[in-house]
Amino acid sequence: MATDGNSIGLVVRTGEDGDALVDAVMRAIAVPLLAADLRFVTRAVPDLEAELRTYRLWGRVGGVAGVIVIGATDGDERLRVLTQIDMPFAALTRVAENVSYPAVTIDATAASRALVTFLETQGARRRLYVTSQSSPEPFPELIDGIDAPVEVVVTYDVRSESLHRAELASKADPIVMVLDEDEDAVALLDALYERGIPVPDAVSLICWSDSLLCQSARLPITAIDRHGREIGALLGAAALAAIHGVDFGAVLAPQPIVVARETT
Repeated sequence: MATDGNSIGLVVRTGEDGDALVDAVMRAIAVPLLAADLRFVTRAVPDLEAELRTYRLWGRVGGVAGVIVIGATDGDERLRVLTQIDMPFAALTRVAENVSYPAVTIDATAASRALVTFLETQGARRRLYVTSQSSPEPFPELIDGIDAPVEVVVTYDVRSESLHRAELASKADPIVMVLDEDEDAVALLDALYERGIPVPDAVSLICWSDSLLCQSARLPITAIDRHGREIGALLGAAALAAIHGVDFGAVLAPQPIVVARETT
């Protein structure tokens, strides 16, 4: 048993810890935990095996009362191991999953639907989604029915590719460009300014996840608010329910919305 600890643990995979949504979720998780006099302990690991080793270590040495799992799925090996070592847990999971533990559930297509709805307000501009994800979120599957096509560009070098595409735009042939990461969006915005390409007249810019970086850019960047703070607060509450044996069930996260700013 590890429930006599004074900490809640969360393990993220290397790469996820730089994601704007994950960062917002992690910052917000700590608030309800600190109010309950619990510490919030995080670890970044490279793969599943390292994550499982971390859980087993926490279960063996004590000090961690429970765990928050990001992206749990049906038949998840992480949940099996946590149950095996008698470690209470809560999880962030998708709506379609069969949830029998304290959880915050997210609709996997909600952000995509919000973006598609917003793009339909952007007139006849060409639309590009530039991403480094080989299997991006459901957005590509939802764009066939909208009034103008969206070109999905998968590349390992998002900044160079998005700048190259943006340099081909003009007021007479404007584009809307969607990027995943806030740092890439800000870098593109700065590069467009340096080259005298007008935003949003020639290039409209949208970021997939809202952040302070988007909000404080030289032109505040239109972005999808995926409610990371609210999700984090709910996960913290779910973790408290898990360690105290209180019924929490599965709570649906708030629906994402597009926050229109000066880049569209």
